[in-house]
Amino acid sequence: MVKFIQQAIRWLFMRIENVFNVAFGDKMNPFYHLGTISFWQFWLLLGSGLYLYIFADTGVHDAFESVESITHDQWWLGGILRSIHRYATDGMILTMLLHMLRHFAYDRYRGFRSFSWLTGVALLWLIYIAGVNGFMLVWDKLAQFVVIATAEWFDILPMFNGTLIRNFLYLESVNSRLFTLLAFLHIGVPLIIGFVMWVHVQRIPRAHINPPRPIAIAVTLMFIALSLVKPILSQGGEADMSVVPTGIAFDWFELPVLALVYVTNPLHLWFWVLGLTALLFLVPWLPPKRLGSAKALTSITFQPDHKSVSARFGETLLDAGLRQDINLPYECRNGGCGVCKCTVLQGKVDPGLYQPSALSDAELAQGKVLSCCATALEDVVIEYQASAVNSGIQEYSARVVKMEKLTHDVMRVLLKLPEGQQITFKAGQYVNIILDDGQRRAFSFANPPHEPEFVELQIRLMAGGKFTTHVFEAMKEGDDIRFEGPIG
Repeated sequence: MVKFIQQAIRWLFMRIENVFNVAFGDKMNPFYHLGTISFWQFWLLLGSGLYLYIFADTGVHDAFESVESITHDQWWLGGILRSIHRYATDGMILTMLLHMLRHFAYDRYRGFRSFSWLTGVALLWLIYIAGVNGFMLVWDKLAQFVVIATAEWFDILPMFNGTLIRNFLYLESVNSRLFTLLAFLHIGVPLIIGFVMWVHVQRIPRAHINPPRPIAIAVTLMFIALSLVKPILSQGGEADMSVVPTGIAFDWFELPVLALVYVTNPLHLWFWVLGLTALLFLVPWLPPKRLGSAKALTSITFQPDHKSVSARFGETLLDAGLRQDINLPYECRNGGCGVCKCTVLQGKVDPGLYQPSALSDAELAQGKVLSCCATALEDVVIEYQASAVNSGIQEYSARVVKMEKLTHDVMRVLLKLPEGQQITFKAGQYVNIILDDGQRRAFSFANPPHEPEFVELQIRLMAGGKFTTHVFEAMKEGDDIRFEGPIG
């Protein structure tokens, strides 16, 4: 049953993503950046919230009046930021739900990924709590509905037993201490959200927390446009406990549960909400697997690095490599762009799910796979195009300042970069020496990373080797060498 649901949702995502690839290109497809878009909306929430907090008041009547002043007296900034604050919350809920649904559809939530799934579920509820709390601070008729509905829903629980609603029976029952508490919650909960978001990405190798700049700009401009076309305004005037609020415009992104308080049994609603939450927490283990069904760690050897790493069950080639400091090329991490294309030289892999435009059937038949989607079924050897690795690779020209024979067939060559130039690298990386005919020969850094103005190579003489023979027979101190790096 679960597999059937996943296949149906996955079929829908694949079609929608293909349309967006045509419209925006595979590198700017928003469906490939749902997580980072959620992060960006959180930054917008923090920025707009800090500004609003400066001018907001927490008194019974002052709360409503201060929000009205922000909205109308400085509509050009405060009013726009208030609207962005609401729209970014709605947008964050939407992108988080899509993000979770997509990971469920592509079966990327089990095993070691269950940690991110569980923190994601917790984040979703924290966003809802912060959102509902934010409505209360406005203290208009919608805030009145939210406060009363929340109190009546919680009052059904034995621990409260009808005591909460007594605080809202009369206008005189509400005092400034309530708003101090609400403001405290509206600061504290986002701080917790920020911490959990940090925890959420800790097991994701090379996780990005910001979308590509064009997407971030587009999202921001979209919210600004929405704020100008349909600004968020207070509804019905200041809250009045002697009048039942009617005719309010509802926010179905943030308040869907409160809408059900008056159309169903509140106690039953608690069972539904808690049951759904428990189900979401248990999803990574449903249906339960038999003990021993999970495979042991597999070994992945990456060429041309000659490095072997271990991969956890269900871990993609890309994640396994990045987690263990292999600088593999990648972009979308969702099987849409094809940047992470590599070749399986030995062993079996599951190619996973990807857009046909990123990897053709002919390429698959030749042993090519997308490292962001493929998982190892046994020990494998993978070859990737080193020259395609991230933009950190540059071409350099250096001078040979020292040559020293370490043994009869090993030459220590020390290269010095031009004055003021450095190369930043990590232990284990290498460079490609560029020959006159364009051919390249790979050699590892032999010097420590804290000496970025030098490149030390230890070159072994290879019988018939074009470059190594040149090093031993013709190269001399003062010669210039071109190379590219760092790689790997």
